[in-house]
This record gives sequence, structure tokens and C-alpha cells, in this order.
Amino acid sequence: MSRTQLSIPVGLLVENALTSGAPEEVIIEWLQRRDYAQLLTLVKESAMDFDERLQTAADIGEDWEKAIRHGYEFKFLHINGLKRLLDFRFDRKVDRDYVQEDLSLRHIHLTAQEIELLQSLIGRQWIVQAEETAAVEEHSRESELSSHIPVRIQLKFP
Repeated sequence: MSRTQLSIPVGLLVENALTSGAPEEVIIEWLQRRDYAQLLTLVKESAMDFDERLQTAADIGEDWEKAIRHGYEFKFLHINGLKRLLDFRFDRKVDRDYVQEDLSLRHIHLTAQEIELLQSLIGRQWIVQAEETAAVEEHSRESELSSHIPVRIQLKFP
């Protein structure tokens, strides 16, 4: 079964809704009913226009429900969308948790499971790879206390 592919607006709708911490089926029910009152008190970005993004999904035929239940991948994701995804999904922010260098992001500390998930979401366009630097080697020696791996994300085809 192929993964559901989502555009940036619909993918970020899914990610923002998931930040609520509510069970997937509850999120789906709220979105189906377009009842955002409780959801907006729980999500990371309450200013997001859920109606507009749900309408976009309907207009272009993207199955956001299936994406919430079974996962998805972005069709395309620009650098700013990638940074928003990192914030929604992993609570990582530029200049606080990683550095942006042109069209790549460096020094993002993620677990192996988070790296695998991120690669499944953005792998059509971006590469997530462990960084190979002296700082990484030093971190590796100290990592018995932490399971986070410093990674770099860069475009597959610059």
C-alpha cells in the first residue's frame, strides 16, 4: 500500500492537529464536524485556519483522515515548511535547537525513531543523515546518557 501524499497546507494541518495530544479518532471527529473549539485550545498553532486547509484538502482530493490514521509523506516541502514540521512534530526550533545554513539544517538532535519517522515524512525531497564532525564524535562518547543523534537535513537534489 502506497503512502498517502499530502501538500504542505494539508500536511501541516495534520501535524498541528496531532500536537493536540488528543486520540487520532477524536481529532478526526472534530475535523469532520468542523468543531474546532476544543482542538484550538490544545494545538500548538491555534491561529491556523482549519476550515481553509480542510477545504484545500477537499478541493485537491487529499485524504487527511487516512494520513492521520496511517501516516503520510509530503509531496513537496520547502525549507520553511520543513522548519514548521520540525516544530510541530519534534518541538525543535531554528536557532534554539539547530542551525540553518542556506537550504540545509544542522545539529538537530533526534532519536533513531524520530529520524526514521522524519525520513518517512520528507524522504521524497530531503535526506536526513547523521553528522560526521569532531563534535559529533565527542557527543557519541557522551551519548550513553542520551539516545539523541545529531543530524543534518539537506535537499537530495540541490
